[in-house]
Amino acid sequence: MDGKICWRLVPLMILMYLANSLDRANIGYAALTMNKDLGITTAEFGIAASLFYLGYIACQIPSNLILHRIGARCWVATILLCWGTISSLTSLVPDTKWLYIARFVLGVFEAGLFPGMILYLTLWLPSRNRVLLMSMFVTAMPLSAVIGAPISTAIMTHTSVLGLSGWRTMLLLEGLPAVLLGILVFFYLPTSPRHSKWLKESELNELEEAIANEKAQGSGQQAETSVMSAVKDARVWALGIVYYGINAGILVLLFFLPQVIKTFEASFGVKYSMADVGLITAIPFGFAVVCMLLWARYLSKRGVAAWHIGVPLGIGALALASALMMPSPFLVMAAFAIAAAACFSCMAPFWQLPSRFLSGKAAAAGIGLISMLGIASGFTLPYAIGMIKDKTGSFAPAFTFIGLLMFIGALTAVALEVRRGPESDALSREGTS
Repeated sequence: MDGKICWRLVPLMILMYLANSLDRANIGYAALTMNKDLGITTAEFGIAASLFYLGYIACQIPSNLILHRIGARCWVATILLCWGTISSLTSLVPDTKWLYIARFVLGVFEAGLFPGMILYLTLWLPSRNRVLLMSMFVTAMPLSAVIGAPISTAIMTHTSVLGLSGWRTMLLLEGLPAVLLGILVFFYLPTSPRHSKWLKESELNELEEAIANEKAQGSGQQAETSVMSAVKDARVWALGIVYYGINAGILVLLFFLPQVIKTFEASFGVKYSMADVGLITAIPFGFAVVCMLLWARYLSKRGVAAWHIGVPLGIGALALASALMMPSPFLVMAAFAIAAAACFSCMAPFWQLPSRFLSGKAAAAGIGLISMLGIASGFTLPYAIGMIKDKTGSFAPAFTFIGLLMFIGALTAVALEVRRGPESDALSREGTS
């Protein structure tokens, strides 16, 4: 039954998250020519990237409440149609002010997909069966860069629709898949297992019994912990620091890597076309996809401990901080590939840690707080990166700064593991049961 559910839901979920990630990050490719066309600085570009996350943070909880009220089929279809339309309309922005507005509104509508899918999956599988499915879902983020980088730059170089310039055409066209997926979701995605046409009655009963038993066990734990206990728990804030570090590395690569590669022309005396930049940008993310899946497979057999996040994140921090000090483009990209693999490989195992010490209402509040702390990196850092670049004329100091934030997150994760002491191995084994 689990296999049937995965085959019916996962492909569509991955397509939705691919569209979500692509429409979020394609401004990074657009910046190669958009910044000059609109007359904006790197810092102003950073503000545009940051404003997306302001809308994203503000609307995650309201969006999930609406989904819970009207059902996944209608709400997910609605937000797909809305963000696809907004993404395409961004191609028409006449100046920086309208770019800011478009990015904020895009964040408002995109906010609902990831937490909405997490909530949606609780209707279909008990928690012990959702780990692999989540790993497959999250791979859509680096995959969007592998696919999106060469496609986006190719469109910018070779395509014009309605007389629009390359970056405007790219934004216009790349919003359309989300619109088409919105129509598909409305007709295909079942609101709940009972609304599906491909589960037998016996399978429905078995599924509902398993989920009911899990909820019954959880309700017994809720009395032991509360929302305030999660907010006051230092471990929740520590995990927030770790997640901030993970996201810091991811966002700097998603939004700024194409611009960094373009600077190789001045620093290394090479010449890259727009298509070359797209293909080179895809390399670290392709490497990250492979490492992410291999790491998840390894941990599925060994169990997850905090050092499984801390050690890779620390390695990624050193790679990112030193990348632009390397003497050749090849070594720079090798360092970026290590950094990307480290950050993305941390994502799926990271979310197994909060449940080690949170349950019931405390789990809901704690996980929400951790998520908000991590996502806050997207609001606070792009402007800082752009400002550092404008002040120094180089991305190197900004990348060193991001590497330091990642290293702080890595040390925090390792400290959590040390604090757990001898029960660490037992809890790791429990995570695989």
